[in-house]
Amino acid sequence: WVSPKIAYDYGLFIFFLNWSLVMAIFMTGTLWGMALEQKKSILPSVLTFFLLFLILNLHFLGDSRSSLWIILSLLIVYELIYRYEKKLIINLDWYQKLRFHLTFSIRICHLLMIAFIFSNNT
Repeated sequence: WVSPKIAYDYGLFIFFLNWSLVMAIFMTGTLWGMALEQKKSILPSVLTFFLLFLILNLHFLGDSRSSLWIILSLLIVYELIYRYEKKLIINLDWYQKLRFHLTFSIRICHLLMIAFIFSNNT
């Protein structure tokens, strides 16, 4: 376990934000490819990329007070990715279970970072 103070002092919070953005971009690109392969609409992927671009701008142009909004936005993006991917995954029960567990872990990590933000501000 990492304390909020250590997370901020050693830049772990910024590292987490950067990691989360990169992973979300990668996963959205994967969704785009899956949609094209299945001849389905890429609009959800394009909209998610646009949302990630807005989050990226807020991350680099915003101040430290925008951290909460960035984390919440990323949490929403991961939910959107999970829900859209669930529609694209056909006949792969093992992969759906794996994605559920991974998304659950991502939720926990983002909620933990939100708690760090509140703990560090007090």
